[in-house]
Amino acid sequence: MGKRDQGKAPKRHTTTETHEAPTSDLTAPARTGGDILVGVLREAGVHAAFGVVSIHNLPLVEAVDRDLRFVPMRHEAAAVNAADGYARASGGVGVALTSTGTGAGNAAGSMLEALTAQSRVLHVTGNIDADLLGEHRGAYHEVPRQLQMLDAVSAQALRIQTARQARAVLTDAVQRLLTPPQGPVSVDWPIDLQYTADPDAQNTVPRPPRQPPAGTRRDIERAAAVMRQAKRPLIWAGGGARRVGAPLAALTQAWGAGVLTGANGRGAVPEDHLQCVGNFATHDALAELIEDADCLLTIGSHLRANETRNFELPLPSTHIQIDVDEQAIGRNYPVTVGVRAEASRAVPALLAALGDVETDAAWTDRISAAAGAARAAHRADIGAYSDICDAIRNRLPRNSPIVRDVTIPGSSWGNRLLPVFDPTDNVYAAGGGIGQGLAMAIGAAIARPDDRVPP
Repeated sequence: MGKRDQGKAPKRHTTTETHEAPTSDLTAPARTGGDILVGVLREAGVHAAFGVVSIHNLPLVEAVDRDLRFVPMRHEAAAVNAADGYARASGGVGVALTSTGTGAGNAAGSMLEALTAQSRVLHVTGNIDADLLGEHRGAYHEVPRQLQMLDAVSAQALRIQTARQARAVLTDAVQRLLTPPQGPVSVDWPIDLQYTADPDAQNTVPRPPRQPPAGTRRDIERAAAVMRQAKRPLIWAGGGARRVGAPLAALTQAWGAGVLTGANGRGAVPEDHLQCVGNFATHDALAELIEDADCLLTIGSHLRANETRNFELPLPSTHIQIDVDEQAIGRNYPVTVGVRAEASRAVPALLAALGDVETDAAWTDRISAAAGAARAAHRADIGAYSDICDAIRNRLPRNSPIVRDVTIPGSSWGNRLLPVFDPTDNVYAAGGGIGQGLAMAIGAAIARPDDRVPP
């Protein structure tokens, strides 16, 4: 680290909890790293950030509060949950600002939730002065191995190591968020470098990453050839299918397929579509339909244990799997054709390559009947909760974010029976953590102020 970049830590960021410092010494200079953060967030289309104010993130909070919208939370875990809800409901990037040490540790559990949901959360946390990192001298809020902790709960963890690289690191973090496979990114920013980062003296910003893979022409054609032979096809839409949009519904229609989803893929095809079964793959009413299906197209799902009866659910042996993660293809179920691709690019290509198909005449009616039977049986099982489900759906506009906590409103009915029509309306505890719903609902409400958001 160069001395020019590191400099001497100014007294204005000395904590008032360990020193007597007049408030005048805590006033930030006119332009700091907070201005850099605001610029990067604006470029990413972010209008708000959530966080807990601390002596170790004050320049960032002040700039966001001045130029964007800072939403104060009472706990760092809630700040990350709110940013997560914002990201899912907006389809963009959610931002959480936390402090070093205990603050960053508090955020870790909620970062695991965002990681499980593949959510676009940018977590920016403070740290002690850069020249004290790793010295174990007992600096206030010092925590050993903070970056390693963040790396364990994030898709990527980065550290700003010099004042001049702040914009480059933040830009890199946002680019990683927007490039599949997505997941939350943490940025560790020492407090002295927050103050001394000059917006006019920054390193060159990295080039945008390459476009995610679209699937080779050969793989797309092989997949389409297999699909044309199917008479009773099914699609399994996972979290990776959330951003495909209209082409997925068009493929569903053109291929005559029934659509199963995991909880994270709900709304990828609107759940009032006659061919959408939804999150009922393990229900007894679906057993015969799945057994008779002769081809499965899995889009952006790892076919996880909790959604496949611990991998014992009998799925069609003719299996096409699309996933941006090459290692996920064939990991849990064997494949006939694997396509390494980002779903929003591969699905339109498949639709164009499919051509004319002819499914069994009664297949779409069987799909609709099986879906209806599963929903009716589930309603009978949950009793009065079905009335709650109906009341929520009847009182909300068609597209309102619906935030579910666990366990009853999530696992029992909210993740299955309550209809979801768009992926950005599907906000739930993907990692199964209890008590996150209210904070996620706050984030969703900030993201979409014109829509009613029930927690």
